[in-house]
Amino acid sequence: MTYVEVPINVCAQFELERLCIVAELVAATHQFVFNDKAVTVHLPGPEKPSVSFDIHNLRVISRRSADKVPLKYSVRTVTLEMALPEPIHVPDELLRLPPKQYKLVQPDENERLDQTVREAGEELRAAFAHWLAIVRWKSGIGYIGEPSISYGGDGQSAALCERATGHRLWTETVRIAVQLDRAVTEADWAATQSALVAGKTAPVWFDFLFDSEMRLNNKDLVGAVLSLAIALETNIRYIFFGELSKATVDPVIVEILDLTNVRALLSRLKKTERWTEEWASATDVSTFHRLMDLRNNVMHLAITNDVDAQELRKMHKAVTTFAYFTSDALGLS
Repeated sequence: MTYVEVPINVCAQFELERLCIVAELVAATHQFVFNDKAVTVHLPGPEKPSVSFDIHNLRVISRRSADKVPLKYSVRTVTLEMALPEPIHVPDELLRLPPKQYKLVQPDENERLDQTVREAGEELRAAFAHWLAIVRWKSGIGYIGEPSISYGGDGQSAALCERATGHRLWTETVRIAVQLDRAVTEADWAATQSALVAGKTAPVWFDFLFDSEMRLNNKDLVGAVLSLAIALETNIRYIFFGELSKATVDPVIVEILDLTNVRALLSRLKKTERWTEEWASATDVSTFHRLMDLRNNVMHLAITNDVDAQELRKMHKAVTTFAYFTSDALGLS
């Protein structure tokens, strides 16, 4: 049996929900380095007409009315490839046969191959998570790939029934809420590529900001309040202490200052050297204080009945505006 040295990539398809793209991004790619390894992300391209609808990786969701040309697509899967630095030593027959031909390799070789693909697969999943975080950050579409939660009783309509016979006299009108997904544009895609190549990571408050949006979308209002408050607080604290922590200051001093109440910091934003008219237009102080009120009611008093979805949406918009403005102003974008 002849053995050959084979340069290899590890590759996998990743399923995700609510990724919508403009037509120009069909078959687009991202290329970047993750843990010193070259990674390529592939969006799916046009599929053969014979492919069954339920396994399409790319589905048209919007067409131009005049000529039916596709404008937007829903993407079901993306493919990632990562180049591994070391080749593998395998029988040449493996290059022509379906994968995992146990009979062609020795037990120790089988174990080595399993370990290689297992470890590389874990690293590839981490690369996918990194890519997804950057796409969310640069596009501002935090719900890409979010999980969907189903609560008991959702989707059930009530009816008025005669007590004696159970005969249904009147049924509840079912209202269906349709979530319209915003498409990732060419500009979003290019901004994501630039951030990936530059080795950027999204400021931590975006993790909590997008988590809050996911909870809002899934009717977890209490969780949405807490995540949104954390997003705002981490953002505020970074403004005051992010740069200080990099300076030659005793860490204990930074730690003491970081214990300052977030409301006190919020009230003093206008006194910082950074404050300008642009900062003022991006900072809704009264809304931020109201968010902290809700957070305190939930955490310290277990009061949840004053949490309203519509009000939370407005708060989320205000915190999002602040998050992107401060990221740009602080040179983090």
